[in-house]
Amino acid sequence: MICSSCQDPAEYSCDCTSNTSYMCSKHLGNHYRLNNKHEINVIGPKKFLFNSEMKVKLLNKIRSLKTQAKLDISKAISHANDLFIKMSGELKRANNYIKGFIKSCDDAIDYIKNLNDEIEEKEFYCPLESLLIMQEPEILDQIYGPNINLYAINNKTIQCDISNFPHCIFQYTFNSIAFSSQNELACNNGITKTKMHTDFNWVGRLLSVGKALAIYTGGDPASNSAYIINLELKSINSLSSMQQKRKWHAMTWIDGFPAVLGGYDGDELLNVVEVYKNGNWERYPSLTSIKSSLSAISYYSKVYAIGGFFKKKLNSIEKYENGKWELLFVKISSNLTGTGLFASGIYIIIFGGYNENNKCVKDCDIFNDKRMKVWKADFELKDWPFYIT
Repeated sequence: MICSSCQDPAEYSCDCTSNTSYMCSKHLGNHYRLNNKHEINVIGPKKFLFNSEMKVKLLNKIRSLKTQAKLDISKAISHANDLFIKMSGELKRANNYIKGFIKSCDDAIDYIKNLNDEIEEKEFYCPLESLLIMQEPEILDQIYGPNINLYAINNKTIQCDISNFPHCIFQYTFNSIAFSSQNELACNNGITKTKMHTDFNWVGRLLSVGKALAIYTGGDPASNSAYIINLELKSINSLSSMQQKRKWHAMTWIDGFPAVLGGYDGDELLNVVEVYKNGNWERYPSLTSIKSSLSAISYYSKVYAIGGFFKKKLNSIEKYENGKWELLFVKISSNLTGTGLFASGIYIIIFGGYNENNKCVKDCDIFNDKRMKVWKADFELKDWPFYIT
């Protein structure tokens, strides 16, 4: 069916006249102006409208974070005038970060403003979608900006605590979930820590898909099994099987759907990517190379796959955008597997992992995807993490 006004595919129909009328979303308003009793029907899959009030609240919160960040850095600069010689290095770092954060706010505002205001119904929604359709409105309360702490003259004059934005609108941050041992899951929501014994193995992978939900995929030996875990009820239920059995893979969101990337099937390393769409796993464009033990992160409309193993530990970065993967020329500073990834402002922080000697590292890298540069951070992890999943 096509729209009677513009010949685009029709999204709605109405039987207000003797002949059924068809229209697209652009011309739906024109049809309502006709003096008839309208019964509008949606053509095709059910769609959810983004909640316009929540969208405005989200944009206003980002704008307020941006405004507060500007005020904070102004205070920091004023404070720095009396301490310039001692604090110039610390100020430069904070100033660069805040400028990057403000740019990130602008990026997020542009990104969210340009989103379609409706999405098709599906089984799992990424954090941004869950927020905008009011499935998980609490995500809005999780967003916080950077915090500038000003000190008197002493060993530390300025400290800039990093923000969890935009990480928290592209990855769920209600809980941190990791394997504390080979089969035991440790969950921390920032207030309480709980443990859950499972039949899973830490060579499989986990992805938070809701406030209290996580998907586990793979296993040992390599498996095509997938499960949904309810962290509050401590219940586990099966999902449909992946097309490819795997372990040592990565999980993240791709195009708003839970996804698995790469790994090892017990015989060969993989470049195969699958996404979980409303009850089934579908093949997606493959990585540019086979690898296991990689890490991946969703970042606006892009996905980055970092590090991994193919004959040796890797320092590569791949980018998914517009339906295809690209191997970037920029590299991380060390060959690593199993790194952690965190998006803060315009930076992706790459932390931890295992080096070529299979030793856990505390070093951190900073990746700026605007400038396509990676540099070693001047800070490190205080403690080695549990098994990074």
